[in-house]
Amino acid sequence: MPEQTSKSLILQQFIPYRMVNTAKRISDNLSKIYVSEHFGVTIPEWRILARLAEDERLNSRDIGRITMMDKSKVSRGVKLLDGKGLLIKEKDEQDHRVTYLSLSEAGCRLYHELAPRALEWESRLIRVLDTSEYRDLMRILEKLDKQLDSMES
Repeated sequence: MPEQTSKSLILQQFIPYRMVNTAKRISDNLSKIYVSEHFGVTIPEWRILARLAEDERLNSRDIGRITMMDKSKVSRGVKLLDGKGLLIKEKDEQDHRVTYLSLSEAGCRLYHELAPRALEWESRLIRVLDTSEYRDLMRILEKLDKQLDSMES
C-alpha cells in the first residue's frame, strides 16, 4: 500500500480521487452510446431506464436511493422519459402522493436496443483484465461497499 504522510496527499494515490475520476470517465465514455442522436437519452434517463428494466416497478424515491441520484435529477429524468412515452405511471391506491413507474412498450424496446450495446462497451473496457483480475476487481468493490456501509452506520 502506498504511503502518504499526514502532511502530503498525492492525488494519484488517493483512492477517492482515483475512483471518482475513473467512474466519471467510464460514465462519460459509455454515455456516448445512449446520448447519441440515434437514442437521445441523458445519463440520468439511462440510469432510470436500466433500473426499471431490472426492477420493473419503482417510485422516484426508490430510484434515487438505488441509483444514488439526487431528487431533482430523478425528477427531470422521469419527466423526460415520460414525455418520450417511455414510462407508465400508476398512482399508489393507498397513498395517492406516490406514483409507481414502469417501462412502457417503447421504453422496453429502447432498453433492449441499448443494453446489448452497453454490454459490448463494457466488454471492450474490461478486456484488458484477465479472469482473475476481473474477479479481484468485483471482490474489491464488494469489500469497499461493505466497508462504506459499516462506516455509514
